[in-house]
Amino acid sequence: MTEKLKQYKKSIWRVPLIAVVAGFFYTPLYVEIAVRFGVTGPGVIDDGVMLLASGGILLAVLALGGVLLLRGQPRREILISAGIVFGYGIFVSFIQMVTGSTTGTAAVIFMYLFQPLEWTGFFPELFAYLQNHFGVSLPVILWFRFVVPFVFVVFGKK
Repeated sequence: MTEKLKQYKKSIWRVPLIAVVAGFFYTPLYVEIAVRFGVTGPGVIDDGVMLLASGGILLAVLALGGVLLLRGQPRREILISAGIVFGYGIFVSFIQMVTGSTTGTAAVIFMYLFQPLEWTGFFPELFAYLQNHFGVSLPVILWFRFVVPFVFVVFGKK
């Protein structure tokens, strides 16, 4: 049993590492795309362009992270590693929901705590887009952001 623990100890931090690095680069890249392609007039940003930008960033993180860091890793290890990011996201969301920290200093703290999941911003963006353009409100879409790290399992070996 300790043999398996030692094996997982080295590799279970790969998906969280991808999440932290991607979260760190997401906002500057997203803002750069918004300024270059999304601004259609003074004070007007095309939310369709922003939806495509966040989706493109999400796909780039999945493809680059999966190919560069997870290619030779067994699927079971990637699953455990993705489970850490999933658990972290659910835990932070639960704490924020229980404390009701949606404004003020506490909200800023939670904004920083959510940074490792920032690269999954496509789903909140999609939720807002559907709500604004079609009047459709599907809150379940917001929870998909926590499940996205499990897509990395596809890049593992059997």
